[in-house]
Amino acid sequence: MNKTVIFTSTAMAEAADAAAFLASRECQVVTVPGEVCLWDEDALRAFAAPYAASLLGVVHPAPERILGSVESVTEEQWVQATNEGPLAAWCVTKVFCGIMKENGRGSMIYLNSIHAEKPVGNGALFSMGCGAVQMLQMEANQDYAEFGVNTYFIQKGISSTDPESQSPVSGVYFGTDLRYPQRKMPEPGYLNDLIAYLLTPEAAPLSGADLRADAGMTMFYVHRRKVEGRPYYDLY
Repeated sequence: MNKTVIFTSTAMAEAADAAAFLASRECQVVTVPGEVCLWDEDALRAFAAPYAASLLGVVHPAPERILGSVESVTEEQWVQATNEGPLAAWCVTKVFCGIMKENGRGSMIYLNSIHAEKPVGNGALFSMGCGAVQMLQMEANQDYAEFGVNTYFIQKGISSTDPESQSPVSGVYFGTDLRYPQRKMPEPGYLNDLIAYLLTPEAAPLSGADLRADAGMTMFYVHRRKVEGRPYYDLY
């Protein structure tokens, strides 16, 4: 029987890297096509049906972000962010975790962002959506872990492929490479082994975990200097 891993999107570079990596490891990797609406439960269930018996796990990346402060976003953007963020994650969880529950095994991986805990002012709707999915993962673990379905939330760091999100509220997108202890941005594919591991039964003790896979970025404090006119500190 094929071991099927479904990606709800590969728009995020880390998701595309992981999909290619898993395909090279003899997994059947399937990406939900763009015409299948992730917040349409019936459409998602119809798509999932052919893969139900072989489903090993699901990787659900955060959506592409909507940039702008919370004061600047439109009503249409609020609806878009709700649909693509928490509502899509809820439908994905209900459909795929329901299938894996029937199978008695599987992994649900939310490939997300440090924005879940570190809003930066620009991309407020994205940050709020990330935080909501972070809470959803914890609830999903309560519902599905007893049936052999493990859930994980990954807070990935900022990578060179992320959209520019500079903001006067936070300096995290200024000199980003120097904000890593390694003094450089993560290499492409740096999450591949982690994602592959979380799809195995050996990762079960981590079920429900909120994994800060940011190479130490958000916990790294370096010497900084105050810049006149800015509310944050620049790096030396």
